[in-house]
Amino acid sequence: MKKSVASQIEELQRELNNAEEAYRQADDDWRAVDVEYVRLKRLREELDVHKRDLAHEIEWRIREIAALEEELTHERNIA
Repeated sequence: MKKSVASQIEELQRELNNAEEAYRQADDDWRAVDVEYVRLKRLREELDVHKRDLAHEIEWRIREIAALEEELTHERNIA
């Protein structure tokens, strides 16, 4: 049984509408993911800076402790 041209057009129009809606949803999802990607990238950069600052602070404290321990050893040797 062959469909009429009008029913074929109606069916294709429904499929077109569904495809356009799916495209809009995919585009919205893509934009949301892109926004989240940018946010996470910024957060990663901030964490990298924070880690770098903490590494410098750790190194500085290790050097300070070593210097104080050396001073303490020197004081004991003098006493």
